[in-house]
Amino acid sequence: MGILAGAAALAVSGFASAGFVGMDVQSSVIEGKTVFQVFAQFDSANDVVLSVFGVANIPNGGFFNADFAGGSWAPQFTQNAATDSFVTIGGVPGFANSSQADPAWGAPGFTQPGIPNGAGWFNSNPPNLQGKVNAVTLKTLIAQFSFEGGAAGITTFTSPITVSFNQGLGTPTTFGQSSFTVPAPGAIALLGLAGLAGRRRRS
Repeated sequence: MGILAGAAALAVSGFASAGFVGMDVQSSVIEGKTVFQVFAQFDSANDVVLSVFGVANIPNGGFFNADFAGGSWAPQFTQNAATDSFVTIGGVPGFANSSQADPAWGAPGFTQPGIPNGAGWFNSNPPNLQGKVNAVTLKTLIAQFSFEGGAAGITTFTSPITVSFNQGLGTPTTFGQSSFTVPAPGAIALLGLAGLAGRRRRS
């Protein structure tokens, strides 16, 4: 069972629309893995994420991957959505997920240990509205970074990101810029407390 450990919304910069609020990182300890979910946050239930791109500074490896490809960021190959590392434009990990790698990933595509600088991913079938925000939270999941073990195995990084979105078919596409940090500020201390509480329950 995941234990919510922290969240951080970072400032939006540049030409972001009023609809795009920024990025939110949520942390959990699940089945012995430390998991960080990265969401794009909006202020309207009508917003739909189409793509994200321009990420950088993400470590080349060190993440927990347990997928059918033997190490891939593809949401289609995820065996355990709770603990695997993957990228997505909303939706649910599995074969029906329509997220695809953009050309900046190079020939290996999603099947590589890290995410290349400048890379992104997109919904290859936007009419399905897979990237639409959750009606309650107004967020869309765009990535999950999982580490095996406790805080000692986590590499901290901060990545810029550009998000493209609209409000459904026939509406104009808008771009917003922000950044996200893994782990979110303060998350390590809270995750440590969560792990300690788990050990006490088991003893």
